[in-house]
Amino acid sequence: IKVKDSDKDTGTVAGEESDSPPKEEPWETALKTTVVDMEVGEFRGHRVSVWDLLHSQYIPEENRKELLELYEAGELTLEQVKTVVSTIVTKAAAARAEQTSPVGAPGAEPTGTEAEPTPLQGD
Repeated sequence: IKVKDSDKDTGTVAGEESDSPPKEEPWETALKTTVVDMEVGEFRGHRVSVWDLLHSQYIPEENRKELLELYEAGELTLEQVKTVVSTIVTKAAAARAEQTSPVGAPGAEPTGTEAEPTPLQGD
């Protein structure tokens, strides 16, 4: 697992610890060790860490940054982050599935249903 903390590549070699290695924050460890059962997209049938979900294609970068900031600041609990991330991924994967399947695609339903009288309007 490689975590990118900065744009600069220090090029340190294993065993060469002249600079202190970046320590993982406790909140970061919690996100990496908390797993969720996902039943959508490429995660179907897998237990995925909240960290991996946060960094998946389903979470826009600005949402990820905001969630991480709120969690790190203590404004969101781990459970709240887990719920929000799971919901975003589930909705995004469902939307993606709808776009790729012709059934139920927007425009497939007939329009103008308001003009048709319903048979239950009897006196």
